[in-house]
Parts: sequence; C-alpha cells; structure tokens
Amino acid sequence: MTTDSQVHIVPNALIYIDEQSAGSPNCRRRSPFCYLEQAITLNRSLLALGLPRLTIVTNVPDEIERQLMKFGQDTPPWIVPVSPSITLPRSTRFYSAHFKLDLLEQAGRRLPKDALLMLLDTDMVALRPLDMDLLRRCQATGVGAFDISDQEFSAYGDARVMADLETVAGRRLANPRWFGGELLLASAGFIEELVPCARECFHRYIGSMAELNHHGDEVFMSAALNLLCERGHQIVDVGAHRLVGRHWSGNTHRDLRWFRGCSLLHLPGCKELLERQARRGTFSAAQLWYQLAVTHTLNRFIWPLRQGMRARRRWHYARDRKARAEGQPT
Repeated sequence: MTTDSQVHIVPNALIYIDEQSAGSPNCRRRSPFCYLEQAITLNRSLLALGLPRLTIVTNVPDEIERQLMKFGQDTPPWIVPVSPSITLPRSTRFYSAHFKLDLLEQAGRRLPKDALLMLLDTDMVALRPLDMDLLRRCQATGVGAFDISDQEFSAYGDARVMADLETVAGRRLANPRWFGGELLLASAGFIEELVPCARECFHRYIGSMAELNHHGDEVFMSAALNLLCERGHQIVDVGAHRLVGRHWSGNTHRDLRWFRGCSLLHLPGCKELLERQARRGTFSAAQLWYQLAVTHTLNRFIWPLRQGMRARRRWHYARDRKARAEGQPT
C-alpha cells in the first residue's frame, strides 16, 4: 500500500451493478461486467508501475469474485462490499455512479489517517509513475481533485453549468468550478467533512433533477467541493499537473502528445479497448498507447459529425423537458 515513505495511496473503484438501471450512456456493451474487465486492466496498469493493487467496491462481491476467477490473475484486485444508502430513480443517467457517495463514506472509515483514498473510474489506465511531490501536496491539504471547468463550460455553456452547480449547492457560488468524477484524492479527515456536505447537495440534486441539465455524481460532488472551498479548504488541481487527463478519442481540443505525459488517463470513449486488454492476460502500456493513437487518428475525421449529433440530441432533450415542465405534449 506504500508508494513513498511519506505518502500512502489506496486506489478504489466502484462497480455497482443493477441490470434494471439506465446505466452509462458512454457504455455500448450490455453486459454489466464489462466494468470489471476495465477494472482488471486498470489494476494491471497500477501494478506494472509498482503501485498498490486496486480495490473494487461493489454491491455484488460474490459475483465479482466468480467473474474474476475466469481471468486467472496472479494479483487480482481486492474486493470490498458497499452498503447502498441512497435512493434515486433507476432511469437516472449514470445511475450506478451516484453510489460513489456511499463508497466515500464507507472507505473513509477504514482509511488510515496518513493515507489518501484514490477514487478512480474503471475506464482508466495508469501510464506513468505518480508525482510524489504532488501527492504530498494533496496529503497536506487533504484533497486533490480534477478541475475540468474549461471543458464543461465550453461544451455546455458556462451559464448553464454554473446554474446547475448553484442549484445543487443551494446558494450562489463565488467561483463555481466543475470537478471530474474520474479521480479524487482525499484523506480520512477531508472525507469526514465532504460526505455530509455532499449528502445535503445530493438531496437538493434529487429534488431538482427535472430542471437540471446534468445528471450524475459530478453535479453534487462538484457542488460540495465548491462549498468546502468557500469555507477555506484548498483543493489541489491534479489535472494541471497532469496526474490525470480525460481523453475523448478524436477530440482536437488538446494534442494527443499532451496526454502521453499524464500519469493516469481516463478513456470514457475507449472502454472496449480497455476491455480487450483485460482478455490478453498481460498488460502492455506501449501496445495500448499505439492502439489509442490509431483510434484517435481515425476518429478525428468523424468527431465533428458526432459532436453535431450530440448537440442536436441535447437540444431535443432540453425542448422536451421544458414542454413536460409546462404540461405540453412532447
């Protein structure tokens, strides 16, 4: 569990399986255990760098154990059960990700005082050693988060995003920021403060879902982090130091070479690539990067078309939601 004489990290990832839920719109496969395959690749990439093995936190630990046996790993992920406490409609987009709130609370109780919980999404891969000085800075403040405000504001409009944040926060924010859900570094002390604040934001989120443009854990977690920041907590932006990068294959907003310098890479649009890696039996960062580069080059030709289609879908979704709120037929 030790990466440095002074810094201890505990990587965790949530696999919450409910086959009746809406699931993630970014996942094409119907099998819910595709997330386990992604987690296997993530675990192997962590081990290849000499980092601690991944802990999978799940509501179906026995089934995850059975599925893991099919891969015959020498050092498989740890399996820890999670006890869900929140309720929300199963039709909610990114349904399973909401239970990260329960993971945080329960993992925080067993986290050593000198350790940092590293909460990760399963569709990630570790490519480079972690910056120990950056981890020490996160340890000193108690938290490191991934500020992706530039991406969210440009994609959805800053007024729209800030309105969602302030609705869920329950007040006007001095400097609204949006934090990505793929990585959070937090000490036990910070988690103890974050969870009650996040639960309050979650309840406002549930009550405001019909008027929100965004659904998912990032909304109420970002609102809670903003509130704690305004109470005086310093949040280390780990993205600025390239501890993590979110890469959409084909997107031209940032040169692919920038992502090669990231320690951890989030690949929400390349889940199948990570799943195929799990079936290979061994992990090769060089091979994965080559496949990622090829896919990125090909997708650059269709990215503008895909973005146009998504924009139209968002417009129709907003129009229909407004009509429902006004009692008009959709």
